[in-house]
Parts: sequence; structure tokens; C-alpha cells
Amino acid sequence: MEQTKKRIFRLDDDAVEIAFVLDPEANIFLGDFPDFAECPRYTKNGYCWVNATNDDCPYAESGYGDCGSCPHFHCEQPRDLIGICKNELLRKEG
Repeated sequence: MEQTKKRIFRLDDDAVEIAFVLDPEANIFLGDFPDFAECPRYTKNGYCWVNATNDDCPYAESGYGDCGSCPHFHCEQPRDLIGICKNELLRKEG
């Protein structure tokens, strides 16, 4: 069985490639997701990439406070762990 595979996440005319490595004990692939808080990345329209598990946004609109539960979080496919934040208060101009 292949030990690694890659997926390209595409949102708002930007793309992020993520490597997934097989955990042989659990027999599942785990993604090596970037830390967007430490190394911010923005789409050409100024939306920031975020991890769904991020829970320190001052504008979180959910009871949980995490990005994945927020209506501003947009991902390519259901249950993706990364996506972009479309909250206009966090949008970067230019």
C-alpha cells in the first residue's frame, strides 16, 4: 500500500498542496496541515486560509469558537480540515 499521497485544496483561485502520510497502526492517512496562524496565507481576494480547529478568532460566531463551526469558514469538500475565512473583518486588502 502507498505510504503517502497528496491532495490539492483549491479555494478562491488559490491552491494548497497537503501531504497525507499513512499511520500504519490506525491504518488511516493523516494530513500534514500548515499552521496558518504562524505562517499566514491569503487568497488573491484577500481571504485568509485557516485550520478548522483554530479556536482563537475574536469574531467566531459559533458556541464552540472554532473556525470549523463558523459560518464564515468555507472549505472545498465537507469535513475538510482547512479552508478560507470569508469574514470581511479579517479580509486583507491589496
